Amino acid sequence: MSLDQAKHEALVKAQNQAIENEFGSTNTNYTISWIDNNSNSSDVSIHSFNQGVVRGVWLGDEAEPIFKQIIQDGKNWLEVKVKGKVRELITAGIEFEAQPLCIEPRKDRATTEFKNGQDLFLYFRSPVDGYLTVFLFDNTSNEVFTMLPYQSSSLGHYRINHDEDYFLFAPSKAKPDDGTVDELVITSTEGKTEEFNYIYVIFSPNAFYKVNSTKDQQKISDELVLPSSLPYKDFNKWLIKYQQKDEDMQVMRIPIHITNK
Repeated sequence: MSLDQAKHEALVKAQNQAIENEFGSTNTNYTISWIDNNSNSSDVSIHSFNQGVVRGVWLGDEAEPIFKQIIQDGKNWLEVKVKGKVRELITAGIEFEAQPLCIEPRKDRATTEFKNGQDLFLYFRSPVDGYLTVFLFDNTSNEVFTMLPYQSSSLGHYRINHDEDYFLFAPSKAKPDDGTVDELVITSTEGKTEEFNYIYVIFSPNAFYKVNSTKDQQKISDELVLPSSLPYKDFNKWLIKYQQKDEDMQVMRIPIHITNK
């Protein structure tokens, strides 16, 4: 795998290991069996596997991850050290659905693989009423861009009704109170063949308000406008503070892979 992909994989593993060291994990065993019938006999196959789930959540970084490449016995290893705030997972929490979509605002177009210049939509559904914000973390610039609420909104969040399908960033699927809908296009950094960024989907049944941006939206061309943004460090501080206040807040961090081909 590429170095960028290895960094993403290592970071997730390190955070999960830190949570497991603090709170442990829950192992679940599954057994699947099936019968293959033919004219002469029936063959029974059994497959068992184990799934481990850490018993906590990573609230945010207290220091930037430190990556170190190690070459040993002809193999290239990647070591990462992380330091952050974690919280024990006492209850299962609200299980909402959030999926990036491409090309068309249809649920069957869910993907985390994008090409430079493709449209980006987001499908969302929650079993309870609540409040939603969405951000994009750009690894290259270390900036976090506000995606939702829309730039035209005077509110600090987007209101969600339970058991309703939302196709965000799609004018054709807009709700009556949405106002002007921002249309998003995925772009990659010039000179890079691929990169990994993150979509942060933040939801709570309790009212909360997005973090203040330090940079207003910037017009790059007649067709391209960069949303308002702030440094990742400031965003991370806000996210930790709110999650410590609100134990019902759920954060889904979705990695997206962008290729410039």
